[in-house]
Amino acid sequence: MALALGLGLGFLGCAGGKNRVPWPEPEGRFVEPHAEVRTLGDYDRTSAKLLVRKVARPSRANLDYAAYAANFLIADPPPEWMPEPEPGAQIEVAAPFEGALEAASLAGSIRRTPLTEAERASPLALEPLAAWLASQEAKLATGLEDLLSTVRSEGWGMGSGPLARQVATLGYLHAPSGGGPAELWVRIEFQPWFEDLGDLPDEDGDGFPEIYGRARPGTLKTEALELIERVYVGEELDAAGVASWAHKLASYWYPSYNTDLVDAAPSWPDDSTEAGLRAEAAAKLEGLSPTVVMRGKPAGTPVYNVFVVATLASASASAPKSSDKGSLRLKPGKVTPQPQTVAAAIRKELAETGGGSWGAWGRKVAPFHQAVRKRLQNAPKATKGMAGDDGFLFFRNGLEYVVAGDLQKQPKKKQPLAVIVEWKQLLERHGVDFLFVPVPDKAEVFPDKLVPGTDPFAGRVVNPFARKFLLDLAEAGVETVDLWPPFLQARGAIEGDGKTEPVFQRQDTHWTARGLALAAETIAARIKRYPWYGSLPVKPAAYKEKAASFSRYGDLHARLPEGQKRKYQPEPLVGRQVVAPDGSLYAGDPESPIVVLGDSFTGVYELTDCEHAGVAAHVAKRIGFPVDLVMSYGGGPNVRHKLMRRGTDGLAGKRLVVWIMTARDLYNYWEAWEPIGAKPNAQAAK
Repeated sequence: MALALGLGLGFLGCAGGKNRVPWPEPEGRFVEPHAEVRTLGDYDRTSAKLLVRKVARPSRANLDYAAYAANFLIADPPPEWMPEPEPGAQIEVAAPFEGALEAASLAGSIRRTPLTEAERASPLALEPLAAWLASQEAKLATGLEDLLSTVRSEGWGMGSGPLARQVATLGYLHAPSGGGPAELWVRIEFQPWFEDLGDLPDEDGDGFPEIYGRARPGTLKTEALELIERVYVGEELDAAGVASWAHKLASYWYPSYNTDLVDAAPSWPDDSTEAGLRAEAAAKLEGLSPTVVMRGKPAGTPVYNVFVVATLASASASAPKSSDKGSLRLKPGKVTPQPQTVAAAIRKELAETGGGSWGAWGRKVAPFHQAVRKRLQNAPKATKGMAGDDGFLFFRNGLEYVVAGDLQKQPKKKQPLAVIVEWKQLLERHGVDFLFVPVPDKAEVFPDKLVPGTDPFAGRVVNPFARKFLLDLAEAGVETVDLWPPFLQARGAIEGDGKTEPVFQRQDTHWTARGLALAAETIAARIKRYPWYGSLPVKPAAYKEKAASFSRYGDLHARLPEGQKRKYQPEPLVGRQVVAPDGSLYAGDPESPIVVLGDSFTGVYELTDCEHAGVAAHVAKRIGFPVDLVMSYGGGPNVRHKLMRRGTDGLAGKRLVVWIMTARDLYNYWEAWEPIGAKPNAQAAK
């Protein structure tokens, strides 16, 4: 315990220079290898674009460590601003972290802790551990969540900033030699850009200084410790469990890092992998086949996380095998789009509600747009999660879309209309019908939960240019499924009845089981009107449903300013799993004549959380036939390329493609909208 942090030092300062905390450097470099996770090849955390890790045993603990520990992909960038210290302020070091870690135990070297070699080699990634505990039972995670928040919020007497100066990253369970309850020791990593404390210890030399300390007794309750040892650390996941873990991780990271899963075929890396990373990936894999390949684009440059589970084959392939190949296929036929239905409805809206012009309609909603722009201006750009009323959280990108104006006025490569029309025409040439289904943003459905005092806008269209875009599509011959009217009508069901599930999760960007069922019902009603629907060569199946409960923080909680996170608990949710006539849970069929193509809105409930309960499953239930799901978390606009990787022969036997994607990606999507005829930029949606 020789490196006590500021014990008895109070405030420290160096005359004429920066404030300093005198933590001595550790005695030489030292890296404790993980017992069951190995980083393959050379890895520089500060400059890497590829991380490859081999997991010997696929427990949740090992997989989470492989994803979170020292991962370049999820490093916080330097902040846009930090608060200026008060005049004369000095760094406070006597009682850091509000006692969440014992000050006398803090040390700049893991070798100055009582941890045994075996304990040092079995660290736990604390952020995903807290989320997992909360998903089991909220109260089990409270102590750990408080520790994580307290560490991130420590300002050292200089005030809090928009990003944390340090983060509690890893935990170590220690059995005291004298007996007694297990102790939690914690690794705290400092951001490389944080220099106000001077030269901090960096024992492993990765560019992120670190210290270690013992957590306050009781941080993890006995029940939580038992569950961690028995399930989180002890149980191994099978191939389906690893695939579910990977899907959940990609969906959770997507809003911040634009992550998506790539098919982890034995041939990966292949020709679609960026040339600059292909050779490096092949060398690091050492001839091994990847189990999970995740592509991200956090700062405009493609990067990869690759995980190899020695005991498993690929876990990220999304297409199930057909149980009766060819039984559902249909011959090509004449397409029968009906864009005029939506066009007529929107023209009527424009005349009756919008005052006869888009400009007039825009002026009607201007007060709401002004309030949204004010919220955006007052929040740092790094703040992606924004708190609303009644527990609702909102996504910054969604707010920007709502006030964006005419989508046709974006730069050419950001404009979606021509690409959607080109896709429709390609499908027509192969005798395949097409439905485009943009999902309204949560702020469009619940504007009154976003900005106080905007109740008059509840249930009304607050983004007229979303309606204009649907009309533009219709006039170009593209049929859409218009979800705005049913969603705006259904959202009112929560008023005066807090027990009724809203159509969107309160703490997440995505819809609830109620919202996706409403979309599935609307889509299925249209499918049944196609002339070919009655020509399927098999009888409709009588699918059923069963409830599946789960809880989660949602993908917006972690993106809130640090001081707001403690206000929220995991949201209890119920999925409606689709059950086949033989009692098995629903599985899609790649031979189906109906393709559901989509982004994370097609993955939630289907490939994450309760599973087998997503919008594709519910479309299948309502039409009586399985569908072919092709989805991409971060590549909604470019997921078409993933389908076309099968080649044009992959469209043989197809009669309909239903493309579901979040409407917010129609504005300022983080990549260019790529026509199928153009070579995609290394397949964001591979």
